[in-house]
Amino acid sequence: MFMPKKVDAVDYGILNRKPEDREEEKSHLIGKAEKVTIGNRLWESNERVEVIGPVRVVHQYINMPEQSAEFYNETTKKVEEVRGCVPAMGYSFAAGTTDGPGSFAFEQGTTTSNPLWNTVRNFLAAPTEDDIRCQSPKPILLATGRIKLPYQWQPKIVSTQVAIIGNIVIAGVPGEFTTMSGRRLRESIRKVMSDASDDETSVIVAGLCNTYSDYITTPEEYQLQRYEGASTIYGPHTLTIYLKQYQELAKAAIQNKPVSPGPPAPELLQSNLIILVPPVLYDTPRWGYNFGDVIQQPQKVALPGDTIIAIFVAGHPRNNLMTESTFLTVEQLGDDEVWIPVATDADWETKFQWKRTSMILGSSQMTITWKIPQDVKLGEYRIRHNGYYRYVLGGVYPYYGVTNHFQVSFGVSSRKYICLLLYI
Repeated sequence: MFMPKKVDAVDYGILNRKPEDREEEKSHLIGKAEKVTIGNRLWESNERVEVIGPVRVVHQYINMPEQSAEFYNETTKKVEEVRGCVPAMGYSFAAGTTDGPGSFAFEQGTTTSNPLWNTVRNFLAAPTEDDIRCQSPKPILLATGRIKLPYQWQPKIVSTQVAIIGNIVIAGVPGEFTTMSGRRLRESIRKVMSDASDDETSVIVAGLCNTYSDYITTPEEYQLQRYEGASTIYGPHTLTIYLKQYQELAKAAIQNKPVSPGPPAPELLQSNLIILVPPVLYDTPRWGYNFGDVIQQPQKVALPGDTIIAIFVAGHPRNNLMTESTFLTVEQLGDDEVWIPVATDADWETKFQWKRTSMILGSSQMTITWKIPQDVKLGEYRIRHNGYYRYVLGGVYPYYGVTNHFQVSFGVSSRKYICLLLYI
């Protein structure tokens, strides 16, 4: 299968050129491409539609291996009865993707099995003959639906839901739909809506709602057995089943009819989950310092485009994930002598890196970097670090620290001017 070097304005050759920087570079390039595309659609369009109407929601759990649907086979020109399969991952899943290759000698597009890897697989759980036939042409690398220790590796029961808000339909799906799968789902729901009303309907596919069941490809994409097809766990007709299910949910929502809740979903309580990450036992500051003290101060004067670096004595970030807060704040001194936040750890130009400096003492440091934007407002700045430390005798306590003030001044052209003056 031919794969272009550039897809949606992202150069995958660049992404794979520097493995040590690939994750950040990949995020930047793909995020920029999405921003440009979405921006063109949202901000350059003058079309605005007011959403008016009732709100209706239907939800149902379904057992995917027990589902069936009708499928028109383009090859035989006949309507066939198809069904879902017990979850399984294929060989090409281990190959990874174009921008994130996997390990060993696995390759995308693999449709034949290997006796060695089958032996390794069977130590965990062996697929049945029915599993192998059902998942064909996918060669099964992991029979995840047959592994129940310590609990199910992948779900058989998934959550499906449809919400209608006026003329907007939101399909909450339990996995990652490929582009074409998403289009077919939208069209199938739109057909149900158009049969019920002449009003124009917009359908939104909202992924990863309440359950994660990997990818959903079209039957045609499944035959190729690239990464996405190998990760379509319920077999070649996963999408076919979802098309039927979401049409039925849409009809129930339109007619305001209740649906059965479906089979009960397994209870995966936090207390029953096995967590392999060791807990934080205690934190202590390095000798002669307190938590929040600055080990390395930022430079006194910086220019737009420069990178500011500050290092703090820190506690372990897992003591408090700061979900509703931030580990860092870049603050500017306002005209009224009040410090105003201008960036947090949610901004692209900031980064924090935690490092354990002593496993025995539980000492850590936090390196905070801020790449100053070119359009930054000139003035006086400082960096603030917020965190929590775990006391050796018990308890988790907050701390904070701030750097010395530093000036952001001049511009790129001024840099050249300064160099010229120094030269003269």
